[in-house]
Amino acid sequence: MSSPTASVSGAYNNYYKASADAKSNPKNYAIASSAISQSLKAAGKPAEWQKPLEELVARESSFNPNAKNPKSTAAGLYQFLNGTRKNYGGNSVDWSDPNQQASKGLQYVIDRYGDPYKALQFWDKNKWY
Repeated sequence: MSSPTASVSGAYNNYYKASADAKSNPKNYAIASSAISQSLKAAGKPAEWQKPLEELVARESSFNPNAKNPKSTAAGLYQFLNGTRKNYGGNSVDWSDPNQQASKGLQYVIDRYGDPYKALQFWDKNKWY
């Protein structure tokens, strides 16, 4: 893995996984990318967040909305744990729907980190977010 680096403007650019996963599984990438885009539009957040959110999702689930961690309760695009799902809508959310996963994942990133760049910086240090 490469180290995170910043440009003169301070922009995050450690996007090592998303492009590889997009090429290896274009169907899941298309589903996840569309869901992320729709969640950004619905929340009125910057389109520039698309790339860092895709990187975060690639690292967590390789764009697979059905991904499940065999060692924990983590599941979905953003690998929400049961407790996180409970805090973000619980049973009122269709967690099998990539669009709902993306919407709740975006809200989690905003609530916990403020933006996806800070979430990725945390991930770089901890290998989770």
